[in-house]
Amino acid sequence: MRNEVTEMELWTRFKNGDKESFKEIYYEHYMFLYNYGIKTTSENNLVEDCLQDLFLKLWKNRENLGEVISIKAYLYRAYVRILFDALKKSKRVLDFNELDGETETSSIEENIIHNQSQTEFKTQINKALNQLSKRHRQVLQLHYLDGLSYKQIEEILPIKYQAIRNYVHEGLKVMRKKMVS
Repeated sequence: MRNEVTEMELWTRFKNGDKESFKEIYYEHYMFLYNYGIKTTSENNLVEDCLQDLFLKLWKNRENLGEVISIKAYLYRAYVRILFDALKKSKRVLDFNELDGETETSSIEENIIHNQSQTEFKTQINKALNQLSKRHRQVLQLHYLDGLSYKQIEEILPIKYQAIRNYVHEGLKVMRKKMVS
């Protein structure tokens, strides 16, 4: 069905109460939003609750929603607001230390050394990231952690393609400088 229907038609059908269109929007964008949430906080329940809130609010308020150019961009912006509001309410902090999984090592000593070096490296990255503006962090996360291209980021954020390239370049430059010092 998706190939036959444009995003604007899908959105219009959804706004008019078509449950199949709503399901299609949900299934097409859920994993992208979920993965973003998990990379932001390791609390699966909070991520899932915020996603549920997003889609419930969408369905309840569908008749009052405006037109969208990109459903993905609209959902991303709405989800980020809901997720960060929930994080603020629960006084949780965005922690990039939670982003890396465990690795296998052959001995306890190697594991301890590895964990210490990983912790030091992550601490340096956190310090460097905290030196960046919110927009720089957001663009870097979308590009490097979520694996989105500059073109995909342009669809999600209200920023031009060249500005995104500049944010990535400047952000990496600042991070390199902070990591060395």
